[in-house]
Parts: sequence; C-alpha cells; structure tokens
Amino acid sequence: MNPFSFDQLYIEYGTIQPLSDKEQNTGVLFCVRWKGGLTLRFSNRWSYYWIMVEKDDSIFQSIRLDKEKYVMEKLQKSIRDIERGAFSRRKSTAQLVSEIVQQRQLTSCMNNTKWDMFRTAMLEEMPFPPPYEIKTLFDNEIAFINYFITNDANYRGCYIDEDFVNLNYKVIEYLVVKTRYYETIGGMLVQQRVYHDATTQFLELMKKYHIPYVPCEKSNDTFFIYGYR
Repeated sequence: MNPFSFDQLYIEYGTIQPLSDKEQNTGVLFCVRWKGGLTLRFSNRWSYYWIMVEKDDSIFQSIRLDKEKYVMEKLQKSIRDIERGAFSRRKSTAQLVSEIVQQRQLTSCMNNTKWDMFRTAMLEEMPFPPPYEIKTLFDNEIAFINYFITNDANYRGCYIDEDFVNLNYKVIEYLVVKTRYYETIGGMLVQQRVYHDATTQFLELMKKYHIPYVPCEKSNDTFFIYGYR
C-alpha cells in the first residue's frame, strides 16, 4: 500500500509519468519528467526511500531517507529545486562524452552490441573470466593501466554490471585484457605460482564475434580493445 499522497505536491512545469510494470517491480513509486529530459524518481528499495534526480544516464542527485515523515517535504524541495533551474546547466554523461569525442577527434570502434557480445563471451565461453582494466574517457591518470600491463595478474576478471562501468559502454575509451593469470599454491615457506592461460580461446572468440583488438607490444598475453581511437 502506498502511504503517500503525491497529488498534494505542487508541480508547475513537470509531468507525472505513468509507471511501467518494470518500474513498479523495481520499487519505483512516483516519477516526474520535465521538458529536456530531467527526471525525478521516488522509489523504495533496500528498506530505504530514495529520491533520484537524473537525466539520460546521469544521476545528479541521490537522497536516501529512512523515515516516511520526511518524504513529502524532501520531494517537494527537490521538485522546487528542479523548477528553479538548480540542475538545468548540468551536462549528462552522454553530452560530456560527445564533447570529448569531438574535441579529441576520436572515432568510435565499438558499439553496445559488440560490448555485450564481448562481455558475454568472456563470462560464458572462456575457461575463466580474464582480468582487465578499463580506461574511460574521463580518466586523466593511466598509471593503473601501465601497472596492469607490466605485471602478472593474480585474479580473475569481474564482468558484473557495477564493475563494467554499469554497462554504460559509451564512456569506455579502451579496455586492456590479460588472457593469463596465476594462483599461488603451497604454504608460507614453499609457495609456487600456477599460471592459467587462455590466449588461444580469447583470440578465437575475437575472430568469432568480429571484435577488433590490438596486441600489446610489451606483453604477449595482453590485448587492447578500443571503444574510441
């Protein structure tokens, strides 16, 4: 049962949106959208109430509430802030990506379908999910990439949504993947590295799904997959 009377909220410019079955199943209770795409969503998840102000794929504000008595007050304040232009000048991730691509004169090498195919193949068709690092368009520091390239990896890659840029593929400038990792076995006094290598399988999958890759000159088990070049 919904304990809130949303019709008491004063909304001058926004339009209340009907909720889809998917939204309702994920806890969304109320949604308002303004011209230009700015959206307020109110939801109940993980025992908390959440007020999210977002546009496209960008979250401009996230408020967590644990008491019902503050909900209507906070909702009205967020709506008032939006209608006074508090978020109107903020750029979405998509807008920022477009600006960077134009400024640096980059060309797209991958698309969402290709990235989905790659991620699924790494999870389902490789002997193990290979370790990787992602360089986004917003990363200015690449020391972590250089360290990853020049050192052996001792872990498997994690390809769940949260670790893979929340599947917001457009922000990936390039991905560096290693097709080999090691485990350490033995006791404290006698330790030994056991390597697992899936380079052959990786190259077969790249060919199978027509995913462009570039071998790393410094390491024969490391490959670049470019989102942009």
